[in-house]
Amino acid sequence: MDKEQIMQLVIEELVGDISPEDEIMYRRLLRENPAAAALRDNVIRLLTEGDMHGILEDDISVEYALKKLKAQQVKKRDRFFRGPGAVMILFLLIVTVIFTFRHQQQAIKSKTTTDLQAILYKYPLLMFNDESFIRLDTITTNENPNITSDAQHKTFHIKGPINHFNEATLISARGESYKLILPDGSEIHVDGKTSVTFFCRLPASHREIAVSGQVFIKAAQDPKRPLVINLPQEGKVSVLGTSFNINTDEKGHMQVALTDGKVNVQNGKRLTSLDPGFAASWQKGKEISKKKFDEEDVLSWLEGRHSCVNATLRDLARVLERRYPYRVIIDVPLEEDTAHFISGQMDRDISIEDFLMMAVTYPTRDKFRYHFDKDSAFHISLTHVPQLTTP
Repeated sequence: MDKEQIMQLVIEELVGDISPEDEIMYRRLLRENPAAAALRDNVIRLLTEGDMHGILEDDISVEYALKKLKAQQVKKRDRFFRGPGAVMILFLLIVTVIFTFRHQQQAIKSKTTTDLQAILYKYPLLMFNDESFIRLDTITTNENPNITSDAQHKTFHIKGPINHFNEATLISARGESYKLILPDGSEIHVDGKTSVTFFCRLPASHREIAVSGQVFIKAAQDPKRPLVINLPQEGKVSVLGTSFNINTDEKGHMQVALTDGKVNVQNGKRLTSLDPGFAASWQKGKEISKKKFDEEDVLSWLEGRHSCVNATLRDLARVLERRYPYRVIIDVPLEEDTAHFISGQMDRDISIEDFLMMAVTYPTRDKFRYHFDKDSAFHISLTHVPQLTTP
């Protein structure tokens, strides 16, 4: 018996017009054929409960079920729900379900998008593949047994799938840092406005994460499963067990600084190895350069200190958003923001206003204009645009 015949019998069952002979055959089929029983359950959920999840893309379309129901001819019965009115009731039910479901899905998606935009980078979030998310600053062990947190909601330990998802992305808040502990024991220190995508339960064959922003990783030892870190612009880092810092930005700059062990760094098809004390820097399409780095300077963000050297205004904004809990908007046209004139260190206790007054290399007073708007975004402009040679 094919799917169309089974669907016809299900509809006849629902409206009470299945013949005794068909009912005997139908019940036997459901007992002996699990696929037929599953199809019946899906049709009933679709027609009576409006549950379309897992149905629209499989065996049953709404349009097909609706067509079958409209075409169904039901004999008159004494009971109202076994008469022709039942067909009209179910017909109206399906139309209502379709409209309501689609309206709800659009509303949910719109609400989810609006909610996400309102809190993105304001709170630590855990995002899933269906665009749902949870706020990590509000989680409890009872609600999510596979993720635990310290009292300050700064350290998160992943123990298994969360909300039935095995892949998730941590998105950190501006001006805050966190520690993420993966199921294999690897520790990832996450800077502000940074994302880390990871498996909640690691595959048996490999370990893999993706990073955008700045992190310091202490990779757990596992000789059989190297940890692969995917970076923007086709960047990739492969390690067995080591400690290193990764820093990426929206302009495509990448840096990997190794403190312990050994790593392989890849930029597209270009591959190089790093020894402790050396950093690899590159942009997409360009060669990887290696040089010694100042560990105290590169890792200062772990102690709450951020720095910038010879930065443009937009370079500065990226660092400010990691250090301070504000969205930073540069009110200088992009074509005029070419001078690399800003250098300085943002200590833990220095305000953003004090930093702006100190962290400039050209001699002038009242260099910056700045203000907070009604949405608490921090705007920066200049009294004049310096004309300095790009380093």
